[in-house]
Amino acid sequence: MVTPRLLIPSRSSTSGMAKYGGLAKLFLEESELGFSQRERQSKDFIKVEYHKFEENTFCSGAAFVSKPGGLEEDDGWIITFVHNEDTNISQVYIIDAKNFTSEPVAKISAAM
Repeated sequence: MVTPRLLIPSRSSTSGMAKYGGLAKLFLEESELGFSQRERQSKDFIKVEYHKFEENTFCSGAAFVSKPGGLEEDDGWIITFVHNEDTNISQVYIIDAKNFTSEPVAKISAAM
């Protein structure tokens, strides 16, 4: 017997690969200050920054490239392949890991 499943296009892919509408940067050594003292004691909340893509744009993963001579853990760039499902355009985004919530420092399109 096959169990029917609801397919939500914005959260899944017909190819079976996961689709992500953004990326998250976790600060494992820092606590999030937006919670009360009691909430912080019951759970360990960590600081998180998000890099969100425009609507109907997704990536399937990302890689970190360290900056030569970088001194801190986030000295470098996040490289990810994204696809805009409205325009059917794929690009490579290069995101400065230190300015994670900012626009990508470069968007590279393949020549057609």
